[in-house]
Formats: sequence, structure tokens, C-alpha cells
Amino acid sequence: MLLDLIVDVREREEYVQGHIKGAINIPLFDMRYHLSLLEGRKVLLYCNTGHRSRMAAEYLHSQGVDAEVIPPSKMKDYEMEGHRMLCAVNFLAVKPGLESEFEKKVRELCQYTYGVEGFLGSKIFRVTTISYGGSGLRGEYTDIKVQPTEYVMLTYWTSIEAHERFHEDPKVREGFMSLTEYLAMMPREFYAEILR
Repeated sequence: MLLDLIVDVREREEYVQGHIKGAINIPLFDMRYHLSLLEGRKVLLYCNTGHRSRMAAEYLHSQGVDAEVIPPSKMKDYEMEGHRMLCAVNFLAVKPGLESEFEKKVRELCQYTYGVEGFLGSKIFRVTTISYGGSGLRGEYTDIKVQPTEYVMLTYWTSIEAHERFHEDPKVREGFMSLTEYLAMMPREFYAEILR
């Protein structure tokens, strides 16, 4: 049998902010992609409430993997590590017909961001349609096009100071200014604390 593994089944952002020292992060809904790593090992699973780790254990048992849950009450027995993580959230609306050019510029800016001190990753979303259920709309679902096209950009940082230093970089400032020609309205950016 291979060495035991301790697996944190929470989302990456939760893991970064505090986890058992030496644990690896495999979020619950990604477990199926890592079966070959887990096979032949005793796997110890945990999360903050026990709910997701129990779900992961049930799934792994169904796949023939030896898995056990570390109860939340036993977490104090382990050495923990991690650091603060915050999110800068940007809302952007792009003029119709300029989406491809805008996305290309954003990709270039994101590539520059990798390697910047304090940067911990990013996600970019293009809004595609309106959710009837989440918006409380009535009637049968119809695909409603969102115009102008909206984007949500999340960037993760170790601190507000790291993010502010990033924006002081002349190349970054120039990159952000070059995006304004594509925008249908002024962008909004704010900081968000990651709760879960």
C-alpha cells in the first residue's frame, strides 16, 4: 500500500486560508478526476463541518478507495498552515462587437500578472444569460441575451497592499487603460472577503 494521504475536500480558496499541514487539496466535486492518485492508499478526508468529507468518503468507497473522515472535533490535533486570501472583484461591460478583442487584451494582462508578488490566481466569467430561478422571473425559461456583454473578473491576493502595488506598475496601468476603449461603462472594482 502507498503512503496515506490527507485530503482537504473544501474549495481551493478555503484551503489556502487554512489547512492541515501536508494535506493536499482535492475539492469534493473534483474527486473523480484524482482516483488514480488515491487508489491503493488510505485516504483521510476533512472539511470544516464534516458534510463534504462524508460525501467524498461515500464516493471513494463506491470506487473501491479506502477512505476515512477526520471529524471536525479532531482537527485541533493537527498542525495547521495557510495565509490570508482576499479577492478583488471587477464588473465590466463591453461594447457589442468588441468582445473578442477585449478578451484577448484581458488574457495578455492576466499572463503578465502571473509571477507578481502577492498574486494567487484569477478567474474570468462572461455573463451569458439571465437565470430565471435566481432572478425570480416567472414563465417559461427563454434565453435572454445580456447586452452589453458583461464580465466578472476575480483576482486573488495575499493582501490589499499587494493588489494596490500591482496597480502602481506602469505596465499594468497602461494595460488597464488600454481596456477602456472596449468598455460600455465605467468598471467597478471592490474587495471581497472569502467566506467559503
